Amino acid sequence: MSAPTSTLTPDTGAGVAHGVAFVAALRAQGVSGATVLRPLIDDLNAQTAMTPADKATAARVACNAQSTPGWGAGPVVVMPNGDLIVTSRMHSPDAPVLVVKPDGAVLRGTAYVEMLDETTCRVSDVREGAWPSRGVWVGPTE
Repeated sequence: MSAPTSTLTPDTGAGVAHGVAFVAALRAQGVSGATVLRPLIDDLNAQTAMTPADKATAARVACNAQSTPGWGAGPVVVMPNGDLIVTSRMHSPDAPVLVVKPDGAVLRGTAYVEMLDETTCRVSDVREGAWPSRGVWVGPTE
């Protein structure tokens, strides 16, 4: 069985407005870039009525609304177990990702992210709760 792949598609749904509004509120407080991730995860976990797909979209939109060169989220990949993986824009065996569980819980994690081209990636070896500890990452980091 090959690893799941996903192609970048336009963001749609309630998650778009939520992600944009969340980032605008944090930006007004002087918070931007990778420092939005912890409050973003906490906020999305508090949104009990939001669907997992909308949470993944909100996370992607919030990461990409940072206007930080080289930083942001790539495609959302649906795993066989139903997890939604919000990928980073990088090819790495230890890429930072956000994991949205089928029950709506949002967790940080790492995964092997293989960028097949500018808009398509393959994800495997997802490790929940992990976070890269070295270097400067191009995708979601803290």
